[in-house]
Amino acid sequence: MATIVINKYCLHSASMYFPKLLKYSRLLSSLFLRRNISIPSNVCVQELNKRTLLKLTGPDTTDYLQSMITNDIKNVKEISTLYSLLLNSRGKVLYDCIIYRMNTNEYLVEYDATAAEYFHRHLLMYRLRKDVKIQPLTDLCVYALCRKYDGNTHPSVSELKSVLNNFTGLEGFILSANDPRIEDLGIRIIVKNSTTLQKALNETVAASNCYTLLRYKLGIGEGVLDHPCGECLPFETNVDFLNGVSFTKGCYIGQELTAKAHFVLTVRKRLMPVILNTENLDTLFPPECAIINETGQKMGRLRSHFQQYGLALLKYEESLKSGYLKLKGFDWKLDVIRPSWWPSDLKNSI
Repeated sequence: MATIVINKYCLHSASMYFPKLLKYSRLLSSLFLRRNISIPSNVCVQELNKRTLLKLTGPDTTDYLQSMITNDIKNVKEISTLYSLLLNSRGKVLYDCIIYRMNTNEYLVEYDATAAEYFHRHLLMYRLRKDVKIQPLTDLCVYALCRKYDGNTHPSVSELKSVLNNFTGLEGFILSANDPRIEDLGIRIIVKNSTTLQKALNETVAASNCYTLLRYKLGIGEGVLDHPCGECLPFETNVDFLNGVSFTKGCYIGQELTAKAHFVLTVRKRLMPVILNTENLDTLFPPECAIINETGQKMGRLRSHFQQYGLALLKYEESLKSGYLKLKGFDWKLDVIRPSWWPSDLKNSI
């Protein structure tokens, strides 16, 4: 269950009534942060620059979302956050998102900032006459608080929440929520731009890429780079393993093909983590580069990579059995990994 912690008593809202109090409170907050923000060595924080937010409000908002997303928006009342996909009419993935329930018919939606224009256009196209207001939130930013994936001891959820206590209640803190996909992805933190908290966080984390590295090692895609718009099927993104699809809700855009795949079990390809065996970590491989086995048969394609860790859409059964995989046109071998968070029996889980 993913719960949200919201700062309802933000000092910023008191500025017009208690300007002097606010001034000294900000100073104290700044000093507190500088002296007391401490991140354990096995925990990391990263600003997610490629994620952005918008707010949906209005009496028709819940029904509007329900008709567009793969998950059941009614469940958000219980779990506070929701992971979901938006599909086109042919059942292909357009966008992935995380939805935060703020109030009745009021939601924050986190999505890929690089696709903001097209995401907004998609929402507007299906709004029709529904009473829904769509408001981009450029004054907010998203951070990930998670464990470092180093193969050693991992912090528990309670340890992450202990670190989170350094942030809640301070100027700029908006909300925090457990990542609704899998527990290993940690906690999402939403803060206001150009505030004491954001500045202190940026000083603490510097240019950290720990969340990105964790995500690649776990084999979890995010955004249009990993899930190219209009090209992949929902189950190829592992949405069914990431709590992102409901098979009991009513109709939604693209639902027909998704339901068919669920009932006839035709999923052959899935996004998987791979390790590129190269010492040159600065090498940039072209997106959608073909992956072949020892006989030259195509097993899939490389979606993206960070350092030597990559995400690839692969024929998962054949790839795991193969003793040799490489990028077509390159000399480097790659190793494919079966994620530990996958169900033990894939066929029964689809």
